[in-house]
Amino acid sequence: MEARTLTFLHEMIEKEYAWRIIELSNFRSSLLVENNEKAKKAKIRAGVALLYSHWEGFIKKIADFYYQYVGYQNQKIENLNDAFISISLRSELNLLFGSNKLKIHNTIIKKLLSEKEKVAFFPKISPIKTSNLRFQVFEDVCVLLGIEPKDFEERFKRKFDRNIQLTIDEDFVDKRNSIAHGEYLSVSIDDFKKLYDIVINGFLFNFKEMVMDSAQNKRYLRIVYAS
Repeated sequence: MEARTLTFLHEMIEKEYAWRIIELSNFRSSLLVENNEKAKKAKIRAGVALLYSHWEGFIKKIADFYYQYVGYQNQKIENLNDAFISISLRSELNLLFGSNKLKIHNTIIKKLLSEKEKVAFFPKISPIKTSNLRFQVFEDVCVLLGIEPKDFEERFKRKFDRNIQLTIDEDFVDKRNSIAHGEYLSVSIDDFKKLYDIVINGFLFNFKEMVMDSAQNKRYLRIVYAS
């Protein structure tokens, strides 16, 4: 299945969300019934790494689905919002800013202006990167998709009274990196439960809802059509 239509996009997003929630829920359940304290501590550390893998993997997958969906809409370059125009014209923009020659600048500017009424072309391979998904990287993903990072933060704060940047960078990514690099890090069961809730209800759910809202309301266009 490819994200050719809004229905397909929705199905792909929900399917991607569902299997991750099931896996994380099963892991949490097995952790809570673990009676051996040493085994429980090991499982908690493994759980932090697992939560991170779903955070990074889910954002990448959903962002790629949405990127693919916008590509299938066959919109003219001039109709797209700034984020998707920059993706469509990325090679030209890279050449423009990579050269100091006025002749090249003039040629590229003329090309950009003359091709604005053409249907936008998006490379099959998405330019969206999520490796080591700190807050700044996540912000870049949102910007590329035309999603306002502050809107995501507002949704997050409706349920969690925490600084989202510190939560992502310190409570989440730093802990995961320490564990992944073989360092011993003691994480309490209460801290794991909080982190689990944040990932499920603060990160994954809100991101999928915002992506679907962007697709339904055509926020990839320069003129937004509110539903």
